[in-house]
Amino acid sequence: MHNSINNKIKNFSHDFAIACRDSKRSEEDISIIAVSKKHDLSLIKDAYQNGFNNFGENFAQELEKKATALKDHEITWHFIGPIQSNKIKLVATHAHWVHSLDREKIILKLNNQCKTLNKNINVCIQVNIDNEVSKSGINPNKLLELSSLVEAQSNLNLRGIMVLPKLSNKIEETKKVMGKCFALHANLKLSYPNADILSMGTTSDFKTAIESGSNMIRVGESIFGKRQ
Repeated sequence: MHNSINNKIKNFSHDFAIACRDSKRSEEDISIIAVSKKHDLSLIKDAYQNGFNNFGENFAQELEKKATALKDHEITWHFIGPIQSNKIKLVATHAHWVHSLDREKIILKLNNQCKTLNKNINVCIQVNIDNEVSKSGINPNKLLELSSLVEAQSNLNLRGIMVLPKLSNKIEETKKVMGKCFALHANLKLSYPNADILSMGTTSDFKTAIESGSNMIRVGESIFGKRQ
């Protein structure tokens, strides 16, 4: 398994470098979140040894377990899944970033919990760019309104948006949707310059995301392989 993940990381790093080169982007300008949900601690340690220090989790209790077990590692934990109200304390305690804010109630509760913990947390607002029923996230038209609420919170740092564009076999269609995401983010930065993160791109479309202006990608299978 150790050799397997090393080979996957080598292949991914090669593909990532080519994607950056072809898009005339610097590798240093794009953060990679290794999405480790449902993967063993041993694999996270292997990825860490290979230079990854940003890891993404979708479930609060799994985040708690892994962050506690790996507390001696210099890891930045990103919570990228939907947040349940009763799990906010776990997320606030163990995450450094939250990418999936899309409700006023959750924003206020997360801020209050961070106040209690005396910590600040980086957050992104999740935008449902095509208003897909199956996905979380706000309507793009609500972005500035919700951003204003986040910005008003003392313990939340508004850092940008997370988007999950609709998967398509037609690359031109993917580019079109990602272009909409880039434009939406550019408009947000006019009002909130510190919201400089466009979290966009996964294993299936990170190359197109890089070409389309993403500066944070969330990659699981290309690093860890398929979940067992």
